[in-house]
Order: sequence, then structure tokens, then C-alpha cells
Amino acid sequence: MSIVLVSVYTVFVLGGCSPVHFRMLVAGVGLFCIVLAYMSCQYIAFALGHKFSNIHSLLPFLLLGIGVDDMFVVCNAVDQTDINESTVKRMRIAMSHAGPSITITSFTNAVAFFFGSSSSMISLQSFCMFAGLAILMLYYAVLTVFSATLVLDLRRQAKLRADCCGLCCCSERSIFCCRGYFLSPA
Repeated sequence: MSIVLVSVYTVFVLGGCSPVHFRMLVAGVGLFCIVLAYMSCQYIAFALGHKFSNIHSLLPFLLLGIGVDDMFVVCNAVDQTDINESTVKRMRIAMSHAGPSITITSFTNAVAFFFGSSSSMISLQSFCMFAGLAILMLYYAVLTVFSATLVLDLRRQAKLRADCCGLCCCSERSIFCCRGYFLSPA
């Protein structure tokens, strides 16, 4: 239930209450990046011979927190750029501000977990290896898949097209767009 709540929160907070700035697709791809990181870390860890235990059930929550934070940092940096600039320049400026933050937090978290994998407790050792790998995979997914999707979304926004391909929920008066309450008059 908590994963569903955080997912819904992410969809509504990444964008605005405008059909153009809603970013449902970006949030969905960001959440997919979390799943992708989780699956790829399991593949790599199993290939390295690590075992799965009950404590590993905490890993999706850890990845969700880190992944959503990375998404918020990147989208906030994009939102603070000049809307009149080109998409490429906006993304370059945003990643020059958000990139170091994401890099530092991801690598320090991963290194901390990799140090934890030197524990003498087998289950903790395995969990730390899984977590370190998952954080690195999430970092890679955010820099590649999520960022590419955000560039496509910025191009869509520049053309003033609605996020959900003209579905009924994209009207400015729909409940998904706060019934137009927060829209600016211009």
C-alpha cells in the first residue's frame, strides 16, 4: 500500500495541475526505472552467487525512496530553467545542477552498502551487496532512461500538448488537473 501511495504522490508532484505540465508519463517511466534497477541488481547479484533472504524485502522501499528523490531533484532542476530556452539547453543546465547531487548521493550510498557487504552475517552481507548494486543500477537508469524520457516530455511541453494523449482526464477542468483551480490566467 505504501508503494502505491508514493507512486500516486510522485505522479501528482512531478508535474503541475495543468494538462501540459502534468508529467504522468515521466513519473511512470521513473517508477519503471526503479523496477528495472531492482530486477537488474537481482540478476547481477545472483550471477555473482549471492543468496536471497527475508531482509531483501526491504530493498524495493529503499530504491523507491532514492529513486523518487532523484526524480524530484532532476525535475526541479528542469523546472528552474528558462522555459524559452531550447530543450537540449534546458536539460544541459538542469543536469549540470542536479547531476552532481545525484552522483554524490548515489555513490556514497552504494559505497556504504558495499562496505556493509563485508559483514560476517551472511544475510546482511547479501542484502548490502544487493542494495549497493541496485543503487548503482538506479543511478544508471535515471541518467539514461529517465533523462531521455524527460527530454521527450520537455519537447511535448514546448509544443503545448497535453500529457495523456487527449484522454478525458487531460481537460483543464478534470479532477486530475484540480478542476483548473491552480492554473494561471495566461
